[in-house]
Amino acid sequence: MKKFMVGICLVALTLTSAVAQSVPSSVEQRIRQIYAEKYPDNFSMQKTLIEDQLESYRFIQRWSTESGVPQDVFNKIKATYAQKYRDNYSMQKTLIADQCESYRFLQSYTSVPGVPHDVINKLKRKYAGKYPYNFSMQKTLVEDQVKSYLELHK
Repeated sequence: MKKFMVGICLVALTLTSAVAQSVPSSVEQRIRQIYAEKYPDNFSMQKTLIEDQLESYRFIQRWSTESGVPQDVFNKIKATYAQKYRDNYSMQKTLIADQCESYRFLQSYTSVPGVPHDVINKLKRKYAGKYPYNFSMQKTLVEDQVKSYLELHK
């Protein structure tokens, strides 16, 4: 009886995992349509890109939290790129990862030798106001301004 129950649990776990990993047919059909139209005579390209998109879709569906990023910020980042790149899951995955990395960088970017703390904080606030939830842009601009500050104050 014990082996039977373990077997049932394993089957249930396998089925649950398979369902969780599945891609809705409408999503898969749309991905296939996009690449069939974009590369009508290049079947290996279609295959590679479709597989990448499907794997990215599955990854994004499982990606519910990100270390070092508050849940509301992470949700907003995901929603932004889901809307902006509706059928391009690989792009969504790449840009979400970049935004999360940039967010963590900005949180830890508190001091640079030769730059007063208030200058760094003012720059971070300025670009957070201009580019909310675009942490990659904020990071690029803050780093550029800090570099220029250091060059001007040699």
